[in-house]
Amino acid sequence: MQGDGEDLGQIIGACSLAGAEAIVHTAGVALPGTTTDDVLFRTNIMTTFNVHEAAYRLGIRRVVSTSSQASLGWPYHARDILPEYLPIDENHPVRPQHPYSISKVAGETIARAYSERTGMETVALRPPWVMTPELAEGLRRAGGAKPARFDLCAYVDVRDLGVAFRLAVETPGITHVALLTPAPDSTVNEPLCDLLPRLEPRIGDMAAKLSGTQAAVSGAKARAVLGWKPIHSWRNG
Repeated sequence: MQGDGEDLGQIIGACSLAGAEAIVHTAGVALPGTTTDDVLFRTNIMTTFNVHEAAYRLGIRRVVSTSSQASLGWPYHARDILPEYLPIDENHPVRPQHPYSISKVAGETIARAYSERTGMETVALRPPWVMTPELAEGLRRAGGAKPARFDLCAYVDVRDLGVAFRLAVETPGITHVALLTPAPDSTVNEPLCDLLPRLEPRIGDMAAKLSGTQAAVSGAKARAVLGWKPIHSWRNG
């Protein structure tokens, strides 16, 4: 069905007709620059609120929503910010600057609030760049990404992310959790222990352990909570 995510009644109607037992919420404005910032922010916030409110009114126990690694502050930042440590995990502070990133942090707050208020089970997944097989092939041909400024150089294959969403629906024993969902390797062909200090000398030896293809973002919590094991890499197709 097509509908307006900013209309609570339409979401309630769609979930009622479907006989939904859980909601996977992936609707919203996915990229900055595709509409004005006020439309982006309003769409993402209101749709996320309406999904959780619809679930509450209908007695749907589990909502899995789409946050973003951008909640951490990268890559949509006007002023440079430094990580507090690497690799980054869910304990790292969020420092959003762009309305898109702010909307994702607010969406996580909505999810947590419904869990605390109603006992609803909520999961917010924080994917980085979502890579299709076609994008992966292009990245292989290019020899990897070549960032011009500090970036976490993280990605996730769309098929692995799909598995993460399924596990987030099916895994019992969750009240509320926000989970980073990166692939275990980076988007570049150079070890991040060499690349990141060159792009941003102020990080010093913070990236010293990121040798080989190791990523700058950890998916350890998603593996522990969901049993998620990403298997696809742009490096080998």
